[in-house]
Amino acid sequence: MKLSAEELKWIDERMKTYQIKHGEIYHEILDHIISAMEQKREVGDNRNMETLFQQVVDGHFGGDEGVQDLAIKQDDIYKQSILKRWLQSFKHYLTWPMLGFTMAVLFLSLKLPDVMQVKLFLLIVCMLLCCSPGMYAYFSLKGRVLKSVEGKQSFLKAHLIAMVCTPSGLFGVLTLNSPWSFIDYLSPKIFVATMMLFALVNLATIHFCRQFTALNPATK
Repeated sequence: MKLSAEELKWIDERMKTYQIKHGEIYHEILDHIISAMEQKREVGDNRNMETLFQQVVDGHFGGDEGVQDLAIKQDDIYKQSILKRWLQSFKHYLTWPMLGFTMAVLFLSLKLPDVMQVKLFLLIVCMLLCCSPGMYAYFSLKGRVLKSVEGKQSFLKAHLIAMVCTPSGLFGVLTLNSPWSFIDYLSPKIFVATMMLFALVNLATIHFCRQFTALNPATK
């Protein structure tokens, strides 16, 4: 038997007493509890909401601490899933044709003149390629982020976008904390190699995000 709007609101407010950080996990547990309570109502269990709610929590999760433990475990499962997909996206482009193309580009970079103008241009290209994965992830996932709750983070927003931004973050830290004179000591082929690395990151990001956009259609 379906619960009333007032009962659903009560459950939602009661659920907010748990320290569940991410909206997706919050909704998974909330949906499970609602389904279990509706099943009990279906067989004639008409006890008050507080008693029925606690009975479901104790029976299905082992009490309030069990809900907290499940939220932590689900968080770890989600993290491992995202990391696995991210590594798979990299492996998708670690092919012999890509390696051959990279070696050809690096060979051609040996012909570039070792002058400041060329190195500054290559550095700017590296910076653009470094920033683009995060921007692509943000806009491609916009409107496709899984359910969120007011006051709670979306898991995708907190972890998936952070994952694709990690390489650019490391590059930014290294660049900003190094004296600009470091450009004088690097040859153009170092910048080209960095540029090719970020090109790979961009390709992996596109593949990575497309997997999630396919699973999560855009919301209106």
